[in-house]
Amino acid sequence: MPGLLASKKRSASVAGVALALLLAGCAKSTPTSGGGPSSSGAATVDSKNISGVGTVLVNAQGFTLYHLKPETSSNIQCTGSCTSTWPPMLLPAGASAPTGGGGVTGNLGTVTRPDGGTQVIYNGFPLYTYSGDTGPGQDNGQGIQGVWFAVTASASGSSGGAGGGGY
Repeated sequence: MPGLLASKKRSASVAGVALALLLAGCAKSTPTSGGGPSSSGAATVDSKNISGVGTVLVNAQGFTLYHLKPETSSNIQCTGSCTSTWPPMLLPAGASAPTGGGGVTGNLGTVTRPDGGTQVIYNGFPLYTYSGDTGPGQDNGQGIQGVWFAVTASASGSSGGAGGGGY
């Protein structure tokens, strides 16, 4: 019986951790002012080929940019503690508009977030970095929970998946 009790406790602990991670990624609470690994300087969007994903959008520091599949510029869903895991790409103070580098063929713009920040959008999709990407060129956020996908340079709004998200 002691082995069975330990197994049940371990299962409960694993389920608790999974639930906590899910809630931390999507819960609403006090917003952060994050903008990715670095929110200073201009809001520059560029493109980069990442093995296994394809050509995706990256910020000025080379970090992959992601989109929350059910989200649009008129329906921001990642707020509060979600922004700790998925920092929105914010327009820095003093910048008037985001700029696009080579390979960025879609429309860049901004939207005012519920917390008052000005978030960069691409073809109408709000852009985020992922806290699990610790260096440029990583795509650790690709496909998380089946709703987070790297934004492709073509960004036509398709369903996402291994091909780079189509966002």
